[in-house]
Parts: sequence; C-alpha cells; structure tokens
Amino acid sequence: MNIAICDDEQEYIDDVRKHLNLYCSEHGISYELYEFNNSKDILNSKTKYDIALLDIEIDDINGIEIGKQLQISNPEIVLIYITAYDHYLDEAMDLGITRFFSKPINSERFYIGIERAIAKVDNTEVKIYLKDEKQGIETIYCRDIIYVEIYGRKTKVVNSDKTYICKDNIQFWQEKLTKSYFEFPHKSFIINTNFITGYNRDYVILDNQYNIPIAYSKRSEFKRKFMVLTES
Repeated sequence: MNIAICDDEQEYIDDVRKHLNLYCSEHGISYELYEFNNSKDILNSKTKYDIALLDIEIDDINGIEIGKQLQISNPEIVLIYITAYDHYLDEAMDLGITRFFSKPINSERFYIGIERAIAKVDNTEVKIYLKDEKQGIETIYCRDIIYVEIYGRKTKVVNSDKTYICKDNIQFWQEKLTKSYFEFPHKSFIINTNFITGYNRDYVILDNQYNIPIAYSKRSEFKRKFMVLTES
C-alpha cells in the first residue's frame, strides 16, 4: 500500500508520519510512505497512491486541486485533508474524502480515520457460491459489501452495484467478514459501517437506502459504536 503526505510545514509531515508508524506497526500493516513539501513534486510523481493526506493551503495549487488531479490517474485513491482551515469543507466533500482533520492532529480521531481509509483500499476478496449452480461462482471485494442478510437457508449479499443470492449461510460470512468495519446489529444481518448514512434507536441506514434493524439487546452497544464513527 502506497501512502502520500503533502504539506509545506515539515512539523505536520513529521506528526503524520509518527501517527502512521504507530498505527501500522500495532496492526501489522505494511506500507510505503512518500513525503512532499509542495504540489509540483507530488503531481509529477509516477507512483500510484492508495491514500493521500493533503494540506489544504500549500502553494499556488491548493490541496483540493491536488486531490482532483490525483483522482484523474487513480479514481480509487482515498483522500484525507489535514488543515487549519475548515472553510474548504464543502468543496472537499465533493471529492468523496474520507476524513477532514483540523490541526493539530487529534490522535484518537486520526487512528479511526486511518482505519477507515485503509478499509476502503482493502483488496481482500471472497468467493460467493451462487444459489443456482449454473451461475457458478462470483468473486467480490469485501470492502464493496454493503450488508449480508439471512435469506431462508441461504444469504443475500448486497454490494455497491449488485445483489447476490448465495448458498452459504450466515456463519460462513461471520467467518469471512472479520475486518473491524463489519458489525452485527442483528443476528440476521452483517453490515459494513463504511456505508452508514443514518441511524436511530431501532435501525441503521446504509447507503441512504437500506434500513437494517438493530436488535433490542444490541441498541446500547450499537449506539456507542455509532457515536465513535460519527465523531471520527
């Protein structure tokens, strides 16, 4: 995994590097780090980055424009902005950023943000054995799964562009979907918290369209987890 940092203040590059090293060493994550003090060098780089942590106000090209240009060569790049200026928030949101951090960095928020950014570039795959044997087997990325639901003796798997009915039961998915961004709000559902767009006491909303029930026994626990996600 390739991660880029671009900031014209070396102290913030050092701070981001320190936090990345601590998080990745604790979680056994391997990565290559590339550091830039100006927009010209990062935009001239031939490396394809999975995650870019960008300051907003760098030089003649601000961080928003850097993000747009990086997305041209890699539409899947995850952008994180770390800045002392929050009036760019709306424009940054249009780029589909994962996080918008204020300076100085808050360690807890940073670690949660990095965890979710890494989840978005997770290349773990899982094979789906479809209900109809004539349809064969599909392979999908775990990160693209929005939720899994018990469907009779089978399971329904909803991802970002397609719905599958597969032969495997919910226990199969509990064993496969072990990343921290998967949660079990109900015994019949597994959800990807990266797709959460809303929440109330009885259900969670995924991708602005799927209402997934929260079991009564899990409401307090899930509320605490949801608050952590939204505060990050």
